[in-house]
Amino acid sequence: MLVISWEEYVLGNGEWGMGNGDRYTNNIIASGLNPNNSNKNPYSLLPTPYSLAVTVGVFDGVHLGHQALIRQICSPPLPISHSLLPTPHSLLPTVVTFRQNPLKTLMPDKYAGDIYPLEEKLGLLEGLGVKMTVLIDFSEEFSKINGRDFIGLLLGSRPVKLIALGRNFRCGHGLETGADEIRALAEAGGVKISVTEPVIDSGLPVSSSRIRQALASGKIAEAERLLGRPILPVRP
Repeated sequence: MLVISWEEYVLGNGEWGMGNGDRYTNNIIASGLNPNNSNKNPYSLLPTPYSLAVTVGVFDGVHLGHQALIRQICSPPLPISHSLLPTPHSLLPTVVTFRQNPLKTLMPDKYAGDIYPLEEKLGLLEGLGVKMTVLIDFSEEFSKINGRDFIGLLLGSRPVKLIALGRNFRCGHGLETGADEIRALAEAGGVKISVTEPVIDSGLPVSSSRIRQALASGKIAEAERLLGRPILPVRP
């Protein structure tokens, strides 16, 4: 799985980094995309024409609700014979997420920690079929970007053909931009949008906060049911 920064995604200047996880860089080398080659641009070696199928979120826990979103960008699945390279005309499953949970910056008193550290989250995303992850370094400055500008950068910087979002997704300063506004922006740019309803368990939406509450109360079975896996993930 290719791991890059938001700046690399937006600028697209040929200097595509590998993020902080060496084991993901190793996957790229095994696929023939050597980050140490002369042009330093493994993304440019992808077969063309290529396009992206994108979803956005914190993905804390990569729980059942997150998995429903990821299925939207990973269907049909890419060939198993190439762990990164898509076939011509296929969509590259791409997740845009955060290196650190935005709550840690915006409301540190309400930040209860993450269900999994970043390395584990990346492993879970890769195991679900994600081929590229874009990491945002969230900051006070980033939080001031309005939602329309963020979506404009997301859809306009790369050849995005599909964006998948949860029904309750909101982004931008003050969470001003929701799924309906994003639908209008996407469709105006010729981008297909898939809006997924929340996954319901025991009459309530599956959420990261529910899982953290279950873990804090010692309800391991409930947490694992909401996650869709044992608490300790299996690395791909």
